[in-house]
Amino acid sequence: MPSVIPVGMSQLKTAKSPELLAVYGIGSCIILSIYDAARQIGGLAHIMLPDSAGMDMSSINPVKFADTAVPALIEAVLDEGALRMGLEAKIFGGSEMFPPTEDFTNTIGRDNTKAVKAVLKKHNIPLKSEDTGGTHGRSIEFDLSSGKVKVFIVGEEMREL
Repeated sequence: MPSVIPVGMSQLKTAKSPELLAVYGIGSCIILSIYDAARQIGGLAHIMLPDSAGMDMSSINPVKFADTAVPALIEAVLDEGALRMGLEAKIFGGSEMFPPTEDFTNTIGRDNTKAVKAVLKKHNIPLKSEDTGGTHGRSIEFDLSSGKVKVFIVGEEMREL
């Protein structure tokens, strides 16, 4: 039975087949998976915010932000033995979990999604699939032996991407 490795908020973890990486209770954050199918190596980053601009990078966790987490995850899977030309990405989350008020439009989920896509494009990593948006939470399990990600949403059937 493969081990299940949980990935918490603002964390990045890599693994190899037959392990599973999992994130439970995803809201507006984006979970980015990067995978090399030929080597069955991949990783997840649990990204909270779109941009680290104006932050003192010496005192923050770079996995918290899309602009710094995406390159960090790419580097981490390459360090595990993946090859750059074989990498592909999937993203999950980006929900709007709280309704907007009269004077505030809540767009953190959408902003996170756009930011991760832009950084993937900048690094020439193809986005193979996504399950983002909406107003519901998700949980995922990433199977490193197949590259498939199971998406669980309360009240819905499990999806596999």
